[in-house]
Amino acid sequence: MAAVFSFISVLAAWIALYWDSFPPLLRRWNTDDYSYCWLVVPLALYVAWQRKDLLPKVITPSAGSAYAALLLTGVLFFLGKASAVDALVFVSMWLCVVALVLFIYGWRSMKAFFFPLLVLAFAVPPPPFINRTLTFKLRLISSDISVRIMQFIDIPVFREGNVIDLGVIQLHVVDACSGLRYVFPTILLGILMGYWFNTRTWQRVLVILATVPTAIFTNALRIAIVGYLARNVSVETAESFFHDASGIVIYLLSIVLLAACSLLLNLIGGRKPEQRAGSRPGYYGQPAGRALHVFLMAVVLGVYFAGNMYLLSGRVVPQRVSFDNFPMALGDYAGKREYYGENILKSLGSDDYLAGVFRDDKSGRDILVLVTYYDYQEPQRAAHNPVSCLLGGGGWSLASSRDIPADPEKGLPFRVRRLLLDKPGERLLAFYWFQQRGRVITDEYMNKIYLALDSITRRRTDGALVRVELLLRDNESVEQGQKVLENFIKSFSSKLKPYIPE
Repeated sequence: MAAVFSFISVLAAWIALYWDSFPPLLRRWNTDDYSYCWLVVPLALYVAWQRKDLLPKVITPSAGSAYAALLLTGVLFFLGKASAVDALVFVSMWLCVVALVLFIYGWRSMKAFFFPLLVLAFAVPPPPFINRTLTFKLRLISSDISVRIMQFIDIPVFREGNVIDLGVIQLHVVDACSGLRYVFPTILLGILMGYWFNTRTWQRVLVILATVPTAIFTNALRIAIVGYLARNVSVETAESFFHDASGIVIYLLSIVLLAACSLLLNLIGGRKPEQRAGSRPGYYGQPAGRALHVFLMAVVLGVYFAGNMYLLSGRVVPQRVSFDNFPMALGDYAGKREYYGENILKSLGSDDYLAGVFRDDKSGRDILVLVTYYDYQEPQRAAHNPVSCLLGGGGWSLASSRDIPADPEKGLPFRVRRLLLDKPGERLLAFYWFQQRGRVITDEYMNKIYLALDSITRRRTDGALVRVELLLRDNESVEQGQKVLENFIKSFSSKLKPYIPE
């Protein structure tokens, strides 16, 4: 009875602690890239049931390791909340399950539980910066391989960045076509295939290593098939295949290729008999000790919950002037305000924003401006690196990204991050910076560090992301465009102080 009460207590405490983290986690699961996560928990439970015979006859809780894991759970939870990084909160969810396993079964049972916990880790979507890094690289790799496949079968094709020109159609290999949505489920598939079909460690490792090349190749083959259909059948058929059936077909091909790899490795290296603990999986242990530790775990989780509520209740939201009052005439610049629809505002998650186009009367140049301000920042509602937004559509590719140091003599009052994006026939120059609680920061990781520190020491997480953009002319150099933006920032930034508290 004590064991049941302890387990119910820790389950209730776990749900209460992470209650507000479930919606953002499920939203990530509902995206095309991470829809496979819905299958992860049932798979982990099934694998754990399969390995129950590996449990030792005598089960002893590993209290020391479990409390260390529980302490790390709290550190990741509060760090994720303070720095508005939900990936850390999601990892703490998983680590909490690990701590519970250690409290109940101990390290001696990890032979049975290590693999199910590894599978369960795939329920945690990776942080956005990993997505961005992988997406940028995968788009170019997939584009390059698909062009090589088409050239091999004598299809005339030309590639510039992530744009594939087939003459009759142009394929823009945007983020959704990068193949990222196939990479993580294919890795999980490789891990499961290696576990189920191969018994030697080196065979399992090779199957896992084959997963990423398989995902990249099959995605490139998908793009090449679209090119073949466009040239030899019809553009309509190609577009229909590209948007409808190709994902299922390609993932089935990945399964076939990995299964063939697993079978080939078995033929080469053979299988060895698996050693099981025996036909009787019965075991015994010390239920009183385990129940006490599990109940104490529930108490610790309750303390974490109370601490989070205390931090939220003491949050400071400084007074400021609304961007509705921002002047749209700045010296030689005349601005026209823009207003976003409900869907865009929901994706921004900001409390206030300024969007518009400022035109220089002398040169006729248009400068696009977007400032998003947050009274407080939290996971799924925070200023973030705008690269993913700029590259999210329209066929843009990132040509360069670097910091521009402050140069008050030339009009640049502080350091900014410069982005150069391009696509056939167009180039976009963008400056951005995080202006938060009296600091101007260009590195998003330093911004997260200061966000966490200020959340603890000053109880403030307010701040803004400022973005200015300029379309470069045909014969205009990057340096010339940079001077245009620097001149604008000199006038624009001096007006921001009442709207972004120091």
